[in-house]
Amino acid sequence: MPTKSPDQILYEIAEELKLYYGLIVKNAEANDFGFANLKWKIDTDAGIFFVKQYNSERYTDELLSHVEVALGLQDRLNKEAGIPCPTILPHKGSYIQRTSSGERFMLTEFCHGHMVGPGEVNKDQMYHLGQVTGRMHRWLNEHAPLSLHLHWVPASKEKMLTQWLTNWHQAHSAGSDKYIAALELQRKIAEKIDLEMFQSCEEGWVHWDLFVDNILFHSNYVSAILDFDRMHFIYPEFDISRAILSGTILNNKINLESAKAFINGYRESAPLPVLKLVRSIKLTWWKESAWLNIKSEEFRTLRRFAEELMWVGSHWSMLEDIFND
Repeated sequence: MPTKSPDQILYEIAEELKLYYGLIVKNAEANDFGFANLKWKIDTDAGIFFVKQYNSERYTDELLSHVEVALGLQDRLNKEAGIPCPTILPHKGSYIQRTSSGERFMLTEFCHGHMVGPGEVNKDQMYHLGQVTGRMHRWLNEHAPLSLHLHWVPASKEKMLTQWLTNWHQAHSAGSDKYIAALELQRKIAEKIDLEMFQSCEEGWVHWDLFVDNILFHSNYVSAILDFDRMHFIYPEFDISRAILSGTILNNKINLESAKAFINGYRESAPLPVLKLVRSIKLTWWKESAWLNIKSEEFRTLRRFAEELMWVGSHWSMLEDIFND
């Protein structure tokens, strides 16, 4: 079957929007952020909306069934908990729609706001992000259904070091002194780490993609948290460390004022002792360790994650002192 162009997919979706919602698409502006999925800001006779198509190779129907659950929680977070996130427009009880040829998509309101670069989120924005994240976790803990199993568990040392060896050979082949040094440090930490520390991580529903590309801001507060597709039952600590690493690290330095603002905002809804904060950062470091890879340089987002991994690795033994201060 020939591959359809984005314009062809948009045309199909526009036909369904007219049929399902009575919307006439007058203009569409592509959004290039994200991976594989197509996105558009659409201007219709009833106002501006946002459409997201789910790539058939990235999202099987089974995986989309999990996304449907996540979108249901997003809808409730918006309506019941007041979390700033896009309002989803369902059709016949479903959040994900299908065109006649099988293209899958969702329709939401269009959220206003602007993106902030990694490490450049200011103190007020981080404080509000901490408030929102804490409220989101508290509501999910109180209202979301418990899962029978964790969606992800930490990999063994053996598996991690097998991937490390591949990354190390690739860095040597490329002659990258930066990655070679970072990987040597990563190996030393991996050999000494006690993975039992993660057994005490609390379990619950988590956004699991809370980095700056998925957050819109106004000058001093969060406008909207986006992309709940990856929401799963894992460890809420991921959202804490992912937001702090993404929002406050720049040029191998951490903006402690902004990090502290996030922590203070989060603590309005739930306890966040320093030991838990440090554990959350180490958990994310372990989860994302494979991205300390010279090939990450080819992708903007992975390159950023690699930079964060390097910062954590170089400050591994100092994290408690940094955040205690």
